[in-house]
Amino acid sequence: MKLAVNYSLETEKLVKDSVIDIDMFKCPDFSKELIDNAKQTKPCYVHFALNAGDNQMNKVNWTAIEALREETNTPFVNVHAVAFVKDYPDMDTFTSNPVHINRIIDAVIKDLAPVMDKFGAENVMMENVICRGENENMMRAIIEPEILSEIMQETGCGLLLDTAHAQMTSKCLGLDVKQYISQLPLDQLKELHITGIQPDNKGRLHDSMPMTDEDWDLAKWVIQRIKAGYWQEPWVAAFEYGGVGPIFEWRTDEEVLAKQTPILYELVK
Repeated sequence: MKLAVNYSLETEKLVKDSVIDIDMFKCPDFSKELIDNAKQTKPCYVHFALNAGDNQMNKVNWTAIEALREETNTPFVNVHAVAFVKDYPDMDTFTSNPVHINRIIDAVIKDLAPVMDKFGAENVMMENVICRGENENMMRAIIEPEILSEIMQETGCGLLLDTAHAQMTSKCLGLDVKQYISQLPLDQLKELHITGIQPDNKGRLHDSMPMTDEDWDLAKWVIQRIKAGYWQEPWVAAFEYGGVGPIFEWRTDEEVLAKQTPILYELVK
């Protein structure tokens, strides 16, 4: 299992100065220039901004994705399994109606079809997203382990486990995060994302934050389960802290990276 860290200028500097050791950078798909810069310091792979379930796959530039994947030797094409509330105005956010559930499942599978046709189901993985509950943007059904398992069983694609997403979902919905994660299809685990979560001044949780003791406890538990052989070992564990652009720059601290990356490296290795 390799260790990757979100590409940022701060992370790049720490690697060049031999302050931290990592295997590779995790890069977004929106800037080839960024990827070219990252490759000069460490190998990198691409995380794609693809959603399965919102009927937008017809707008995807597949040629660009194929080129980035080939250039970086990115082994998997990731998609985010989504069911946006706005796309289901006739449903309750917490619906358990089998007809409604099947509509959500069918929408995800429909969007997965072109991705699997182009890259092969064995090279595609779905990431668990965040459901914050009523009056928010995501239907609860799409984060339910049995529904994700059904989609993966029917399609043959794998799982990208984001521990912060699972943690935020569990806190918002009143679930036990370890029980929740344990019910996911971890025999198909392909990639792991780890980062901290913290509330803003209004109490709203955000991910891609520095790790807290609670975050470390969850990360250690997940990695121990993998190393003990209970779950499939993913090809990479990515520390999703830091990044580029206005979304990430305000939460990219060189001191945090210098302190926390070696801890995660030791856990993974």
